[in-house]
Amino acid sequence: MCGRLDLHHPREELINLFNLDAQLNDFPARYNIPPTQPVLSIVNHGRGNEAQLMRWGLVPHWVKDPREFTVLANARVETVAEKPAFKSSLKNQRCLVPASGYYEWLRQNGEKQPFHIHKEDGSLLALAGLYATWEGPNGEEIDSFTILTQEATGELADIHHRTPVHVPEENMDEWLDTKNVNAQNALKLVRPLIKYNVTSYPVSQRVNNARNEGEDLIVEVELEAKPKEKAAPKPKKSIQLDLF
Repeated sequence: MCGRLDLHHPREELINLFNLDAQLNDFPARYNIPPTQPVLSIVNHGRGNEAQLMRWGLVPHWVKDPREFTVLANARVETVAEKPAFKSSLKNQRCLVPASGYYEWLRQNGEKQPFHIHKEDGSLLALAGLYATWEGPNGEEIDSFTILTQEATGELADIHHRTPVHVPEENMDEWLDTKNVNAQNALKLVRPLIKYNVTSYPVSQRVNNARNEGEDLIVEVELEAKPKEKAAPKPKKSIQLDLF
């Protein structure tokens, strides 16, 4: 899955990669973005690519109360075309989610160790996303999105069994073109993340708390070797003496 994002690349790199209007407002670097928070997303409403802030955690238009609805931060690419929460968005509302990297947790011995996953060359990821607009009874609106995931392979599978899917640069325009590219063909455009020279390393457990922020969160740390537990001493055999 994908449960936390990092986006710290400068605006110029986003403008160049996603062919955005140069008037894109500057934005603060974020190193620890959890679901339910606003995230920069790329959409195309027929006027060219645009950057838009959307809530991470898709809320389908038919939901009565978003506060009582499950946070849909991820959607399985294997079933997304059939699930009621996603199939309309796959057809009509696809987006790209820029990320400098994301975090995943390796569970070992009852502990959760965060890893930062990113491209080896430091370039941006373009994660495949779906979005929806929820309209409330009083005219309020919530634009929200989910990130597509698939079974992890390669070294990423050693950390977690799911990973986001990536949209290569040459397929971005088609992925966003919901008018001319149907859902079935759109799913042929995404690629496994492992094919894009991603790497990972352990980072501070401060990432575990979503309130923590800062560049230090993506700095590689060394995992401490845990001392081997001493084996319990074997009980001494009792010696019985026959007195009679």
